[in-house]
Amino acid sequence: DFNKIRKIVIATGTVTTLAGSGAAAYADGIGTTAAFDSPNGIATDGTNLYIGDASNQRIRKIVIGTGEVSTLAGSGTVGSANGTGIAATFQGPKNITTDGKYLYVADTGNDLIRRIE
Repeated sequence: DFNKIRKIVIATGTVTTLAGSGAAAYADGIGTTAAFDSPNGIATDGTNLYIGDASNQRIRKIVIGTGEVSTLAGSGTVGSANGTGIAATFQGPKNITTDGKYLYVADTGNDLIRRIE
């Protein structure tokens, strides 16, 4: 299945879908009502997961406990504008990491490392 965020229970190897319908689309929502298009890269702060949603040009946030998916940053338009939330633009955001205070995103189409506060 593509375009899903899967959860694996380490102790048992049980695999379930945390979020994503499987369709290449864009939608915020809970669990499988949400949609991604080429999710690529994941980071966590222990409460949330942060996903580079590459073909949607967005950074998505998933609340681990509920599966609620929202857009943290990115308008969906290709670009390299800095800004807050949907005022920012990306071009193929992929790998993502955190230092506990900021998120760092490889904005591959722009050849940039972007910081999200």
